[in-house]
Amino acid sequence: MARRSFLPILITSLIVIASCGKKGPIQPPLLRVPQAVENLVLAQRGAALLLTWTNPSAYVDGNPLGEVSEVEIWLIKEDRRAEGSAKTWTAEQFESKGVLLVQVSQDRFDSLRPAGAKTGSELTYSYALANEDIGRKVLTFSLRVRDLKKRASAFAQPVSQEARTPLAPPRNVRAVVFEDHIQVSWESPEQAAAETASPASIGYNIYRSEGENPPSRLNTAPVKTTEFPDKGFSSGRTYRYFIRTALESAPRVESENSEAAEAIAKDVFPPAPPAGLTAVVGPGYIALSWQAGRESDLAGYSVWRREQDEGDFIQLARLPATDSSYSDAKVEKGRKYEYAITALDSAGNESQKSATALGIARDDSPE
Repeated sequence: MARRSFLPILITSLIVIASCGKKGPIQPPLLRVPQAVENLVLAQRGAALLLTWTNPSAYVDGNPLGEVSEVEIWLIKEDRRAEGSAKTWTAEQFESKGVLLVQVSQDRFDSLRPAGAKTGSELTYSYALANEDIGRKVLTFSLRVRDLKKRASAFAQPVSQEARTPLAPPRNVRAVVFEDHIQVSWESPEQAAAETASPASIGYNIYRSEGENPPSRLNTAPVKTTEFPDKGFSSGRTYRYFIRTALESAPRVESENSEAAEAIAKDVFPPAPPAGLTAVVGPGYIALSWQAGRESDLAGYSVWRREQDEGDFIQLARLPATDSSYSDAKVEKGRKYEYAITALDSAGNESQKSATALGIARDDSPE
């Protein structure tokens, strides 16, 4: 009997033991801190370094951040000539060596927002280079943001730039409108900062703006010549162009803006005269036909007539661009008529007259 009473107790104990899960160590609550800035970009323009970034919109746990109350910009300076090459910094290394340069409070964000920013979180900070840094120092920047409770993000991935001698901007910028492009040209700067780069690495970036819109760069890589055809324009608009001297480098190194040149893209270019005009004589009429024009802004045609060897043509008709034929029924038997066609575009420009075609009016009755 004792053995039988022990067996249920043993089974129950094994079930209890098996059902007990092993507990891990207690995890601390996740600290809510802003995400780090990921798109920090550095460029040199003239004698200044420009830092551009977008403030984060979420915490590291994915919850929305709401507002950034402050941005801290930090800096490390290295002696390029003493060390031979610039150090590549990680965010962790930077944190132990960086020096706080400036604290930008939320009420200053509007003044740092560049023209044409796609979101209110895009900011740009300009750092004026000191004379003692130019040609001697490598500057490395990083930044971190704080939320309304002053909780700081991690540092952004650092970005570095050698402080180069500022490039001089181009001179005498011109913009001339042609039928299919606006030709932008300029003269090289008086000095090309030969101490900072070889002439082979120096080029130009072309910028265009319209109205209140911010300027945009038209070329993808620095142009080596001193002219550029802008084919992406629209008639009736006014454009402003400026040029920056640039190095083929990363990060980008450019001069300040050149003086601007304005171009009014007014369409004053007539279409080509119609070709292939022929005259076919019928009873009581003269039928004309010609080759249709190929211009994208073709609006129509004018039909002109005069009696042979007379002075001026008179206009017989205005036709839409879809018509390339016309029948003149106002003719008199035996008279010789010369015909010509002109093409018109949507801006009101008219071509020269086509080559003429001769027709001799016949009797109205069939032969």
